[in-house]
Amino acid sequence: MKKNTTPVLIAVLIVLQIISLVRIGNLQDDLRNTKNKLSDQLSHQSNQISNIYSNIDSMLDRQASIIDSYDYSFGTPDNDKLTVPVTFTITPKETKEDTAVTLFISGDSIAMEKKGTSFTGTLPAGIFDNLEAKVILADGGIQKTETLEVRGTLRDRVLPTIQVRFEGGSSDGYQKNQRKLSGIFHRTGNLSLDIKPAVNNNKIEGARLVVEVDGKIVSEKRVDQIGENWTEIDEETTLSAGQKYTMAVLATDSIGLVHKTIMDQWELDENAEPIHGDEWMWMDEVIITDKEGTVLYEPHYEEVN
Repeated sequence: MKKNTTPVLIAVLIVLQIISLVRIGNLQDDLRNTKNKLSDQLSHQSNQISNIYSNIDSMLDRQASIIDSYDYSFGTPDNDKLTVPVTFTITPKETKEDTAVTLFISGDSIAMEKKGTSFTGTLPAGIFDNLEAKVILADGGIQKTETLEVRGTLRDRVLPTIQVRFEGGSSDGYQKNQRKLSGIFHRTGNLSLDIKPAVNNNKIEGARLVVEVDGKIVSEKRVDQIGENWTEIDEETTLSAGQKYTMAVLATDSIGLVHKTIMDQWELDENAEPIHGDEWMWMDEVIITDKEGTVLYEPHYEEVN
């Protein structure tokens, strides 16, 4: 009799264990769901608190501000001086008959003209400068300063934007010459440009692919930048030990500025082996020069420790 009940007991224990495991699994799922809900609630509350503090800070800033409102607009760019006139119109919270307001933009200043309860002033700003504007209100011997924030950059308003699209070939690479301190770099593929004109209709008039060795152009080819048209690339460049290689696209806009996009850049060591430094940071970034090659703008990177 006992022998007959043993398998039954074992089967019951197995079923109970399975039920226990299922319940434990369900409890674990419930616990995870509870944790996720709690995390979502905490995140939501944190965002609400952050928004509350942000709104409080914004209200305090408005209360502390000496200006009720301000607006700005841009005039026609001066292509020779590479500047854009910027006009500010401000409305102070309080004014008197002798209230005087001075506008400062990038180091220059001008007395603003009073029009009703508002003041207006215009100053030129360099398209490559950080547009920093402020006003000083002078009233009864007391001067108060207010910073005027401007969204975006003048460079983006005046100059077209360029993005290089390149589909490299499988045979690309560097091959060192045997028993010589030199080698050949081979680059193949298809190249095109994605171009957006500036709001003032400044556009790209022409573009070319160049290969430079130690800063001197050794090869160049016209690039068709219209729509989906692609330019086929097949370039071989011989380099000696210590030389620096650069492949870039040079695009000239309507006002004569040259937009240089570096596609590849590296150099050979004393054994004619390729070495890569920080040049990778410049990939796909645009350097802008004048017709003579003087750099007017280049990206800056903070050193990462």
